[in-house]
Amino acid sequence: MRSFAGWFLVIFGLVGYAAEIDNLRKGTTENTAVGFVLATACALGGAALIRAARRAKLPPELRERLDVEQLPARSPRDIEKAVLACAQQHDGRVTIAEVAAESDLSFTEAKAALEELSRAGACTVDVTDQGAFIYEFIGLLPREAKREALDG
Repeated sequence: MRSFAGWFLVIFGLVGYAAEIDNLRKGTTENTAVGFVLATACALGGAALIRAARRAKLPPELRERLDVEQLPARSPRDIEKAVLACAQQHDGRVTIAEVAAESDLSFTEAKAALEELSRAGACTVDVTDQGAFIYEFIGLLPREAKREALDG
């Protein structure tokens, strides 16, 4: 029954879109925005009903597998440790992409963590001629490079 009601609502929404587009072509646009909103609500509501009906037909063990598991929230300390471990593997110089590729952080998380460490003074940022950001952790540089960085 849900599936039938869902398809009805989707078709009703599409007909509503067609009617509003026809009204736009005729130049009668008094309630066009409201019509588009209602058509969208019908179409999305119908799609949700169809999805729920299909999901209800699945065996329970498959339904449980489809439930999206939320990843455990990482603490700022865990994120910072992942960035520093990657920087240590690269002799103190890393890019955002390297951190994201070699840790379990997303690109966005790696970028935010490196920017935060830069603001805190834990690293400096150099920009290459190609526009890449290189984050340099002086405390993790090899001894010779560390001396040069601290002297110059």
